[in-house]
Amino acid sequence: MPYLLAPLPSMLGIRQGSKVCVINPPKGFVQKLNPLPDGVEFLITARTGLDVILFFTEDKLELVERLPALARAMAVTGGIWICWPQGADAAKRNALSEEFIRLAALEVGLVDNKLCTLDELWSALRLVWRPHRPRPERPARKRASAEA
Repeated sequence: MPYLLAPLPSMLGIRQGSKVCVINPPKGFVQKLNPLPDGVEFLITARTGLDVILFFTEDKLELVERLPALARAMAVTGGIWICWPQGADAAKRNALSEEFIRLAALEVGLVDNKLCTLDELWSALRLVWRPHRPRPERPARKRASAEA
């Protein structure tokens, strides 16, 4: 039995009613997202509340410069997919790597939680807000006994 992949929108977390922003997509990429779930909105100028952001880049400097603003535009429960080319083009001097994206994400309080191959050229790493660990409970102070 052949392995069946989920549709691309599902793999990227695009659900019914999602607010999505696609930045610098390669030619023909947006069409690969069809069919989309009902009520999906593509927004270009949203400053907050985006559920899914797809940011295509090949340059480390561009990622570092734009990542803080992308993080501010993301909904608390949203995610940013940093999409970068793999293969022969990856040998360029300023080319991105998975490791570099992770380090840049940590600088703005994000962590990665998914890796996805978009097509034969592009890979994507999903960034989300770093989960806060619950505060450890302080041990209760022992009260001195009045009988002592």
